[in-house]
Amino acid sequence: MERKKILVVDNNAVMVKLMTSFLEREGHEVISAEDAFSALDVLKEFIPEIIYVDLVMPRIGGDCLCKIFRTIPQLAGCYIVIVSAAVMEQQIDFSRIGANACIAKGPFSQMCGHILDTIAESAAPLPAAAGLKIRGVKDLHKRQITTDLLMANKHLHIMLESMSQGVIELVGKRVSYANSAALFLLQVSQENLIGSYLDEILEPATWKRLAPIIENCPVEVPLEAENSTLHIHDRHIVPQSMRTQEDDMNRIVLLTDITDRKRMEAIVEATNLNENLGYIFSGIRHEIGNPVNSIKMALTVLNKNIQTYDRATVAEFVDRSLKEVFRIEYLLKALKNYSLFETPDLKKMRLDHFMKNFVPLVQDDLTSRAINLKIIIGHGVEWVYTDSRALHHILLNLLTNAADAVEGKESPRIVIGISRSSSWVNIKVDDNGCGISESDQQLLFKPFFTSKAKGTGLGLVIVKKMLMKMNGAITLQSDTHFGTTVTIMLPEDE
Repeated sequence: MERKKILVVDNNAVMVKLMTSFLEREGHEVISAEDAFSALDVLKEFIPEIIYVDLVMPRIGGDCLCKIFRTIPQLAGCYIVIVSAAVMEQQIDFSRIGANACIAKGPFSQMCGHILDTIAESAAPLPAAAGLKIRGVKDLHKRQITTDLLMANKHLHIMLESMSQGVIELVGKRVSYANSAALFLLQVSQENLIGSYLDEILEPATWKRLAPIIENCPVEVPLEAENSTLHIHDRHIVPQSMRTQEDDMNRIVLLTDITDRKRMEAIVEATNLNENLGYIFSGIRHEIGNPVNSIKMALTVLNKNIQTYDRATVAEFVDRSLKEVFRIEYLLKALKNYSLFETPDLKKMRLDHFMKNFVPLVQDDLTSRAINLKIIIGHGVEWVYTDSRALHHILLNLLTNAADAVEGKESPRIVIGISRSSSWVNIKVDDNGCGISESDQQLLFKPFFTSKAKGTGLGLVIVKKMLMKMNGAITLQSDTHFGTTVTIMLPEDE
C-alpha cells in the first residue's frame, strides 16, 4: 500500500495512540492533534492526504473543522474521514461539511478494517454525499443520554443563532465560536473566522479599541457613550466581554448593533438642529438687537443735542452706550465659548491633581458667599481621558449654576463627588438649592433658555457640546425641594 501522510484529530488520548500506532505500523506518516486549534497549527507545516477527525470535540466540533479544512486550498484533494461515537444519535450531512467517509467508534479491532478501507478508497475518492454509508454501525445501538445531550446542544445552538446580538467565544485571542449575527457584523464567513486569531481578522485600529474591553471584562458599558462604539465596515457596534470562568482567559464577546439607533438619532438631531437654529437666530436677534437699539437711540438724541448738552449729560449718554456695548461683548464671548474646543486636546491626566489645582480657584468666592464646598474622591479613581481646559470650563460653569441655586438657602452646600464605574469616571455636582421645575428641565439644553435675569442661556449648551466632543455625557436630576445633581461621565482611557 502506498505511504500516506495522515492527520488524526481527536481529544481522546487513548484513541489517538491506538490509531497512530496502527497507521504507523502500516507504514504511513502520522501526526496527531488533540483539538481543532492544534490541527490548524499542524497544517501550517504539514499537508496531509488523509484526515481522521472526531465529530464531538471541545471548543470546535469536527463538523465545523471539516468545513474549515475545505476552505484551505492545499487540502482540496484531501480525503476526510469522520470518526465518531455519536453517529447513531446525530444526523450528519456529509455533503454540507465536506467529509468523504465516516467510521463509527467501537472496538478498535473492528475499526482497523474500516480504516484500511478508507485509506484504499482515498486513492479515488467519491464526492461527499448526505446519505453516505457509515462504517461500523452494525453492532451499535442508540443511547438515550447521548440523544438528549445532542438535543439540548441543538436547542442552545438554535437560540444563539436566533439572537440579533453577535456572540463570539474566544480562547485567548482565538475564535472558537461565532453565531450568525457576529458573522454578519464582522462580514466574514464561519470557515474564515473559526479557529482564527481575532486580532488578525479585525482592522488594527478596531482591535486596539476592542482588546482592553476583552481583557478587562467590564460589567457595564454605557451604550450612549460614543467611545464605547466600534465602527466595523458600515456598522456601529458596542462590544461587551465576560469571562467563561472566573480564573481563565476564555471570553464571551457580545456585539450589540446600534446602527439603526444611531441613524434615528441622526434624524432626530437634524430635526432638533433645525428647531434650535430658530432659537439661536431669535436669541441672537433679541440679545443683540435690544442693546443696539438702545445705543442707536442714545447716540441719536446725543447727536441732536450735542451743542446744548453740558459735559455731565454727554458723559451720561456715553456711559449708557458703553454699558450696552459691554452687554453685546458679553454675549459674543459666550458665543465664542460655544465654538471653543471644536477639536479638544484629549489626554490621559490625573484627576486628583486636576482637582487640587481647580478647587483653590473657586474656594474664595464660595467662602465669601458662605457656601460650603466638599470634595469626595472615591477609591480607585485616578486617571481620566479628557481635555483639561474644557473640563475646567465645564466644572466652573456647573459650580456657578450650583452657587446661584443655593443663594439665600440655609446652610448652602455644594458637593463634588467623583467615582469610578467600569471604565468610566463619574463627576457629580450636587447642591441643596432651589431645584429646577420639570417644565424647565425639558428646556435646559436649548440655546438662550435661562431663568436667570442676567444669563445668556448658553452655559449648559456649551457644557453638553464640550462633553460630546470628549466622548462624554451629561445627566441632570432635580427636585424643587431637595436641590439638583448634575453628573458628567468621562472615559477613563482612550
